[in-house]
Amino acid sequence: MAKILIVEDDVNLANIYKEKLTKGGHSAKVVVDMDAAKEILATKPNLVLLDILMPHVSGLDILKLVKADAKGASIPILLLTNVAEDTTIAKGLELGAYGYLLKSETTPEQVLSRVNMTLEETSPAKP
Repeated sequence: MAKILIVEDDVNLANIYKEKLTKGGHSAKVVVDMDAAKEILATKPNLVLLDILMPHVSGLDILKLVKADAKGASIPILLLTNVAEDTTIAKGLELGAYGYLLKSETTPEQVLSRVNMTLEETSPAKP
């Protein structure tokens, strides 16, 4: 069971993702405030789903803070956003995001599938 942290200001949407991930065998927690970077670094989840557009802080700023810290550098972060601008997505990938998903084009089932695939790809090799 992997620990997934969902950073999303839309509580209803976040709870949909949380339910899907939990039913998929993961432990999921939702964070909706500006302390997301602190929460990520304190709990060291196996993966983070990170919204870009939030009311008080940009997801890209959170990404930058987490990736600049040794404790967060190796945590895979998937941007889960409605921002479809190539420059914004490219900036997120440049800052260290593992990938991105467009909310408007991705079902909760597809989010679970991408989470599982990312966890498989980023897990340390087993002897």
